[in-house]
Amino acid sequence: MTTDALHRSYDALLFDLDGVLYRGDEPVPGAASALAGLRADSATIRFLTNNSARTPVQIAKRLGGMGIEAQPSEILTSGLATAALLRREGTTGTAFVVGERGVREALEEAGIQTVDGDPDRVDLVVVGWDRELTYDKLRTAALLVQRGARLVATNADVTYPAPDGLWPGAGSILAAVVAASGATPTVVGKPSRPLFEAAAEETGASRPLVVGDRLDTDVAGASNMGWDSFLVTTGASHLPDLLDSPIIPTFVAGSLAALLEPRLPARPRAATLEDVGGIADLLRRSGLSPDGLEARVATAATVVLPVSDGPAAVAGILPVEPGLGVLRGVAVDERFRGQGLASIVVAAAARHAARGGVHTLALFTDGAAEFFGRLGFDRIDKADLPAGVIDVPDLAEHCADSAVAMIRAIAPAGPAGQPDP
Repeated sequence: MTTDALHRSYDALLFDLDGVLYRGDEPVPGAASALAGLRADSATIRFLTNNSARTPVQIAKRLGGMGIEAQPSEILTSGLATAALLRREGTTGTAFVVGERGVREALEEAGIQTVDGDPDRVDLVVVGWDRELTYDKLRTAALLVQRGARLVATNADVTYPAPDGLWPGAGSILAAVVAASGATPTVVGKPSRPLFEAAAEETGASRPLVVGDRLDTDVAGASNMGWDSFLVTTGASHLPDLLDSPIIPTFVAGSLAALLEPRLPARPRAATLEDVGGIADLLRRSGLSPDGLEARVATAATVVLPVSDGPAAVAGILPVEPGLGVLRGVAVDERFRGQGLASIVVAAAARHAARGGVHTLALFTDGAAEFFGRLGFDRIDKADLPAGVIDVPDLAEHCADSAVAMIRAIAPAGPAGQPDP
C-alpha cells in the first residue's frame, strides 16, 4: 500500500468550482486549507468551471475572499472555452447572448460582436447561465434560432448548487430554447472535451486528475478523456447517486482533504473464477461466509477491486427473481477501509446487475445499516421482503436475528450496446 498522498500520482489537478470549493456565496468547509496544503506540496492546479457568468478576474477575486489562492491565469471557464472553440473554427459575426459578463467578454475578445435588444437576425445564439433572464430573452433567442442562427451552449448543467439547494442552471435555460426552436445545440462545457483539452494544453499534463461534484459532467467528462476522477460529495452528486450512474469515479470522498491522504484508485471489474480464492479469504477475514461463492461468481454480478496481493474490495449481487437482486458479500481489506471503496464496488455491482435486468436491491446487514443507508437503502420489515429474498439458500442461516433488512430501487441500464441513461 502506497503511503504517498493521492495527488502525487497525477501531474495536474483540475478542480471544478461550484459545489467543490463553494456553494453559492459560501465556501465549502475545509476547501481553503486543502488547496493550501496541495500548493505547499507542489501540486499543479487549474480551476475549470461550467459557470460562464463570471470572468477569470472575478472568480479569482471571489476565491481570494474565501481564503483560496487563485490567479486569473489558472482559471478556465466554459465561456472562455466557447470563445476559443469558435475562434479555432474561424467563426465570426454577431451573437445574441443569453448570459452574463464572463461569456460576453470572452466572445468579444474572440472578435464576435454581441447584440442586445430584439435583432432581426444574428449568426449565433449563445446560451449560458443568466441570473437576469427574462421571458423576452428566451423568446428572442428562440426566434433567432428559428431564423437560422447557430445555437451554441456554454454548458448543459441543468442545476446550479447553492447553499439552499439546487437552482436552475444554464442547461435549464438551454432546454427552453431547444424546446421552442427544435435546434440541436453545440455544447462546449463539461462533459464535452474542449474545456479539458484547454487545461491539458495549458498545463502540459498527460495524467491529470479531475476533481468535481457532478457525476454527469465532471466524472463523465474525465471518463470521456480517459482520465481519473475524484468525486467530492459536497455539491450536486451524493453517495446514493453512485448506484444509478453509468460512470463511476476513481475516488469518492466527503472532503478535499482526501487528496492529501494515501488512497487506492478504484478500478473495479467483474470477478472471475480465478478470483474466488482471494475473495473467499477476504470474506472470512471480514467475518462473512464464502458459502456458495464460486456459483455466485460464475452466475451473478460479483465485482472485485484487485490489488497485487489479492482483492482490496468486493461486492456481489445475486439475482433471485425477475428484477430483484440480493446484495451479498460486501467486504473491504482492512488496509484500505475508510477510502470509499465499499461505496464504489457496491455501485459497480449495481450497474452490472442493472444490465442484467435487476431494478431492486435487497440485503440483510448486522452492523452496517448506517453505511447502506448512506447509499440510499431504506430499512424494511423482514416480513415485507419479497419472497425471493427469504428463499435464497443459506442466506437466513448466516444472518443473525438482529440483522436489518434493507431495500432500494436502482436506475435501469441502457439498451444493449448503449450506455445507461
